[in-house]
Amino acid sequence: MARESSNRVASFAMPGPFSVESDDGVWHDAARERDIPVRILSPCPGAAATAAEKDMAYPVIIFSHGLGGSREGGALWGRHWASHGYIVVHLQHIGSDEAVWKDKKPHDAVGSMKRAMNLENSRLRIGDVKFALDEMARLRDAGAAPFKHADLARIGMSGHSFGAQTTLAVAGQLLLPLPGVAGTREARIVAAIAFSPNARVKIGLDRQFAGITLPFFSVTGTRDGSVLDDRTRYEDRLAPYEKMPAGDKYLASFVDGDHMVFGGHALGGRRPETTRDREIQNGVKAATLAFWDATLKRDASARDWLQRDFKSTLIAGDSFTFK
Repeated sequence: MARESSNRVASFAMPGPFSVESDDGVWHDAARERDIPVRILSPCPGAAATAAEKDMAYPVIIFSHGLGGSREGGALWGRHWASHGYIVVHLQHIGSDEAVWKDKKPHDAVGSMKRAMNLENSRLRIGDVKFALDEMARLRDAGAAPFKHADLARIGMSGHSFGAQTTLAVAGQLLLPLPGVAGTREARIVAAIAFSPNARVKIGLDRQFAGITLPFFSVTGTRDGSVLDDRTRYEDRLAPYEKMPAGDKYLASFVDGDHMVFGGHALGGRRPETTRDREIQNGVKAATLAFWDATLKRDASARDWLQRDFKSTLIAGDSFTFK
């Protein structure tokens, strides 16, 4: 069993059979007079693919970056998922993107980022997701690539940090009424993954997360705590899972995993990348792909592996649970 589990984690963590095409653009929401930069990663069948393989429909995943990020956020995850047969749409949220810190002195950048973590930007982000869903349907109906190959009955939502809060909101978290948003739950999304989720408001946690009934995977680490001195504790990252109702809910926590490693981008100048970072990244790739395969591709063997065998691949201090 150990060898079988190890082989399966390797197959889930390794790049998939598709080459990945990347296309940048800007979608314009005329109703809100708002631009949404996007990066679209799509799977490309090889030259030897059959006509049926070239015409197959792919599930879609939307990714929402963290505070101060861009459409480049989540690149490690998005490219991995796309290589296994998913169209991945990385959104950039104006107002809480990289513009809040770029070309600013360090002290001013920190203050600007803290101010950007507000309800107005939460409202804008939720609107961006809803518009992206509409736009993908429009592009599919127009026969535009790659969405002419999109299966919009199988849409997943994911995000990191502020993007995880966006993911929780559209998955059904009930927190605060947002002006201009008639309910945050988005029925077109059928499964979700949150990297570094957070129970930011500690009041009424049972009520906050009771409405998240879709399959949901929370991913965090033991060093995934405070960001910008916001007093977030590691335990706050666990609370959304703990308070969600049972039914296809998963929680993975990686020992020594900090906030940055779950952003899904090259760490580069942020801090030196470690061997442990790469181990965590491989574990995340394997577990999240198995989750998408189980929920969006309805692959029973992927669900069995995730629930039965993934835990055996972890090291001391890691934890994985589901309900």
